[in-house]
Amino acid sequence: MINLDATFFSNSLDYTGIGIVITDPSLKDNPIIFINQGFTDITQYHLEEVIGRNCRFLQGEDTNKDEIAKLKQTLSRFGRYKTEILNYKKDGTPFWNELTIDPAKNNKDDKTYFVGVQKDITKRKTIELAHLETIKEYDHLPCPIIPLLHDIGVMPIVGLVTKGRISTLIEATKRSIHDHTITTLAVDVSCISNVDEATFEALLDLHDHLHSVGTKMVVTGLAEQQLVAPLDMQTFLTSKLKRAASTQELLLKMNDK
Repeated sequence: MINLDATFFSNSLDYTGIGIVITDPSLKDNPIIFINQGFTDITQYHLEEVIGRNCRFLQGEDTNKDEIAKLKQTLSRFGRYKTEILNYKKDGTPFWNELTIDPAKNNKDDKTYFVGVQKDITKRKTIELAHLETIKEYDHLPCPIIPLLHDIGVMPIVGLVTKGRISTLIEATKRSIHDHTITTLAVDVSCISNVDEATFEALLDLHDHLHSVGTKMVVTGLAEQQLVAPLDMQTFLTSKLKRAASTQELLLKMNDK
C-alpha cells in the first residue's frame, strides 16, 4: 500500500483547476481556514488576505440576495448547497461562480467543517444570459400580416417561437385579420431554424385562436430538416394543423378552387 502524507494532498489540490475553500463554523462568523491555489486564481485573493474572514467578501452589489439567504439557511442546518451565483474578484471584476458547499466531518477532532468548491463559469453563463435576452426580444418582435389575394394573408415568422411570443402574435393578429377580412392565414415558418415540441405547441395555440375568430391557419415553408426530435413530419400531418409546402403552393391551390 502506498502511504501519502497530508502535504501531498494539499499540494495536489492546487492543480485541480477549481477553487477550494474550507471554513470552520465552530468559530465566530464561520471563517476561512484553508484555500487552495485555484481559489486564488479565480478570486485574486491570497491566503493571508482571507484567512479568518467569512466568504461574504466575494459578494457585491448585484449578488442575488435571495440566493444568499437560502445559502445561509441551508448552512445553518449543516446541509449541502449548490448554486450559480454572481461574485466579485479582488479588483472588483464580477464573475459567475458555480458553487458547491458540503459539510465534512473530521473524526480526528470530532468537528464538522464546510468545504466549498468553486468553478468560474462566466463564459458559459454569459452565453446563457445572452440567449435569454434574445428570447425576450423575440417575444416582442412583431410579425406583420401581409394581405395577398382576396381574403388570404401571410405572416412570416423569423426567429424563435415561444409561448410568450405567440401570446403577443395572437393580440397582433386580432386587429389585422379584422381590418383585412382575412379568412385564410399562411403562417410561414421557413425562417425558423429549429422547430421543436414547444414551437409545435405554440403553433397549436395560434391555430386555436384563429379558428375561434373564423380564420383558417395553414403552416407553410416547413421542411423535414427543421424538425427537432422527437418531433417529426408525421406529427404535423396527423395534427389539426393544416400544411402547405410553401405560401405560393397555397395560393395556387386557392386559385384553383
